[in-house]
Formats: sequence, C-alpha cells, structure tokens
Amino acid sequence: MQVLLGDQPIEVYGNKPKTGNPLVGRFVLPPAYNTKRALRDIDLTKGIVILSTLPNIKSNACTTQVLDLENEIKKRKLNAKLYHVACDCPDHWEEVRQLHPFLKAKGFTLEKANPADVETFKKSLGVGVAGSKRIVHGLFAFQDGKLLKAYIPRQQYGSPNIKKFLNSIFGNGK
Repeated sequence: MQVLLGDQPIEVYGNKPKTGNPLVGRFVLPPAYNTKRALRDIDLTKGIVILSTLPNIKSNACTTQVLDLENEIKKRKLNAKLYHVACDCPDHWEEVRQLHPFLKAKGFTLEKANPADVETFKKSLGVGVAGSKRIVHGLFAFQDGKLLKAYIPRQQYGSPNIKKFLNSIFGNGK
C-alpha cells in the first residue's frame, strides 16, 4: 500500500486487519507514557480498545492525535481503553506529559522493543514504513479482540480525522 506525506509517496507494508477478524501476531511493546506495564497483543482482546499508531510523538500532528482521541472518547463517554504506540523513545513523551498532564491514555514505544515484536506489530496492523524504523498514522478499534474498524489515512501529513473514525463506529456522538 502507498500513502503520501505531502506529495511524497511512502510505501507501507504489512496486512491491515480485516473488519471482524482478530489481530494476527503476538507482540510485547515497552511502556512509555502513563503506565509501567508493557502492551501485549492480548490487551486488545477485552472490551472496546482504540489503538493509535504514531510516527513521531514529538510532532504536532501526533500530539494532536493523542489529545483529540482522548477528548473525543471522553466527550462521547465511551467505555473504551485507549493505547498509543509511537516509534520514539519514552523520553519523547515528556513534552506531551508537560503540556497535557490530564491525559489518561497509555503510550508505548517501538524504540525499546524487541525487533521481532516490532516487526510483528508493524506487519499485523499494516503500519510499517518500508526502509524506515517508522510507522504511519493509524487508528484501529477492536471489540473483544475483533477488529471493528481500521483507518490508515492516505495523506499522512497531519492528524487523522478522529471524529470521522469514531462516527463510523459509534455514530455521531451527540
């Protein structure tokens, strides 16, 4: 699959999960923000889970994605767990912590993870960037381990449309 960063094409690899199917692959990703526990594939199998993938937590677009997801889930009163996975090392989350200390979602890092777990994660969600350590912006909703919706924006410049994503699953939230 190919996406764009502005006008630059980016080759994305892996298999975006299909609606109704469980996530394939086992992984463990180290904690980076608001938790001391690692994220495991099994954590996506209980209840409603929103998983957000972030190419660079220090960028404005990624911080906006984190903030908008949390605010929109809170506004809609969704009983959902929210997890963010970024490529960056845990120290890069410090700016998010300083600017938005009220955020409750948990953040995880690919930077400190076992390389096999990183590849499994990238391939099982279809978010790997060919020739790079990075992943692309993505939003994934699971219910009891089965995919409700996956959204990898074709235009990667900026933050994904959070409201549109959540509306497509849960309605308009009004």
